[in-house]
Order: sequence, then structure tokens, then C-alpha cells
Amino acid sequence: MRPLLLSVVVFVLVTGGILSFGFIYLLEPGPQGRINYIYSSARLFLHQLAVVDSLTPSETNRLYRSTCTRKCHSTDVIELVPRTAMEWDWIVTRMKAPERADVSDRQARTITEYLQENFLSNTPTILPEKVMRFLRKHLWKSDFGESDLYLDIIYIPLLHRSLIPYLVLSNSPTETETREALFVLYINTHQGVIPPWKIAEMAVLRDDKGVETKANRWQVAYVDGQNHHYQGLLSFPVDIKKESGLIEVEVKLPGMRKRIFQWQLPIPLFKEKA
Repeated sequence: MRPLLLSVVVFVLVTGGILSFGFIYLLEPGPQGRINYIYSSARLFLHQLAVVDSLTPSETNRLYRSTCTRKCHSTDVIELVPRTAMEWDWIVTRMKAPERADVSDRQARTITEYLQENFLSNTPTILPEKVMRFLRKHLWKSDFGESDLYLDIIYIPLLHRSLIPYLVLSNSPTETETREALFVLYINTHQGVIPPWKIAEMAVLRDDKGVETKANRWQVAYVDGQNHHYQGLLSFPVDIKKESGLIEVEVKLPGMRKRIFQWQLPIPLFKEKA
């Protein structure tokens, strides 16, 4: 009698375990089932407490969607408007407040890195559309990359210095700097790491007669946490007063080809109603 009872108990336990496992597995859609979902949820919770430092790509995507696209916005609002690395940093910092997305500093950093990797603009997007069209047409030049390294540079003539705060630079030029030739430079990579280059030693300004002026300052305004994105102010000790002609900036990064960006003078005035 006892062996029979023991066999029944074992059968019930095994059958119950199999059914329970199957129920748990099938409860959550997807190939990984509920167990993986619970495991992932635990890791996300520990990540919020800064116990788990890094997440898998699927966990990061789940954090982003549960925080940004379910609590605050639709995916279109976020994903159809790429931002610069610093703009995403600003946006997430603003949205992480308790009355908004209510995320921890560690979660905010992970979400910022996800947005910078997947929805990046190489140049500012916060300016009005008319201003952006003017920048693209007259002041903004791009290099499409070598070895996954992309450069964007915006010439800022003296008459257009009011644009600098909107180009996400931390400080406006001082009075002594306003007589210099100023350029906002963005350096982006999607996979590599950008070294702390001394860009001022790698850049020259040249006019259409071949006269060269070496850069005298590279002021870094922003570096993201992974060294994928730099932006800063590149200046040359020359006051460009030419009414016509061509100027160009040459940037020679170590081990890479020369990058040359050209502007045709004069740069027209920006007309608000144009």
C-alpha cells in the first residue's frame, strides 16, 4: 500500500510540476516564455537600484518602451525626430523627474544611450524650420564618414553669433572671441570610441588665395558617456571680412584622409520672414 501511495504522490508532483511549468511558459507570449520575463523584470528592477550595471539589448528596448512610449509619448513622437547626443541627454534629464517618467539616474543613462545609438541627428534639431533651412543651405557642411566617423561643421559668421546658444553650446563667445572665425564642430561615431583629440592642432582655415591660418582653440562643449559623440567650438585667430570668395576648413584626423569643408562668401543675412 505504501509503495502505491508513494508512486501516486510522485506522479501527482511530477505531473503538477510539468503542468505548472507549461502554464508559466505559455502565459507570456514569445519564445522565451514567462520565466525569462520574470528574470528580465528582476534584472530591470536591480538595474533601477544600480545593482545591475548593463542590460541586454532586449532589456534596454523594454526599458525604453515601458518608460518612454507607454508612460509619456507614442513611438512616432520620439523616433521620427532624431536629436543630437546632447539634445537627447537634455530631454531625458528633463523627463526623468518624478512627475514625468520617474526614472532613476542609472535608468536615465541607459535610455539616453539607447536614444543616442538608435535615433541620432548629427546636428541640432531644436531650431525653427526656417532657421534650419538657412543653416543647411549656407552654413552647415557634412562629411559622410570614414571608418564610421562622421563630421559636421557649422560656420558662424559674426552677424549670426546669436545662433550659438541654440546650437547646444554651453557658453557664448566672449568679447575677445567674437573677432575670431568660429565654427561649431560635431564628431560622431556609432561603433567606435572618439579619442580626446586636440582638434586645434589638426585644423587650418584657408582662403581662396591659399593663405592658411591655424586653429587656436578647440573648446569641447559636450562629450557623451561612451565617447561616441563630441561637440565643440573651433576657432581661428582671423576676422573674416571678405565680401566675396571662398573659405575652407581642413581637418586632418590621425590616420585618416583630410576632411575639407567649403563656404562661398558672402553669407547672406537671415531674414525671419523669408
